[in-house]
Amino acid sequence: MTIYDWVSIVMLLLTIAVNSASVYLQKTRRIYDKFGSRGYAVHTALISFVWGAFIITEFLANRSTWRFSHAHPLPGLVIMAVALALFIAALQQVGSNALSNGNFFGRPLRKLGGVYRYVREPMYMSYAVWFLGLCLLTSMKVFLVYSAITLVGLVGFESYIERPERANTQPPQK
Repeated sequence: MTIYDWVSIVMLLLTIAVNSASVYLQKTRRIYDKFGSRGYAVHTALISFVWGAFIITEFLANRSTWRFSHAHPLPGLVIMAVALALFIAALQQVGSNALSNGNFFGRPLRKLGGVYRYVREPMYMSYAVWFLGLCLLTSMKVFLVYSAITLVGLVGFESYIERPERANTQPPQK
């Protein structure tokens, strides 16, 4: 592994940690309520910043020499197409507010159903599947690591924090 791989892996871990902590603190302590109607924008700016930083470090990983011996472009593209379809189906089901955890700021989410009947966390699962497809497409092992981190960090940990039954019962402060 190269330094580029390590930097991007650490950044993905940091991104998931910041996103999870932000959601957890809003659910339990309503930390963004002090910003009034701008609370959702502050949260969105924070998570956009860390996800953007991860994407930048992900581009640096292209310099990596940590690769499998052969790429498999066609299966990789097919898997990425499945991931994209899963993401779009999930987004259509819950709406765009789900991209930045809007439901924790009083933003409405559409009723769960559709693809959510078959996959518990289709949006997060689509990220893991996307990274798997990228691994096959490019032969870069770091994408396989991203996929595993996404499964544990987003599908496992963050989705546990986000579940409605874990919501704070206190109403938002005005």
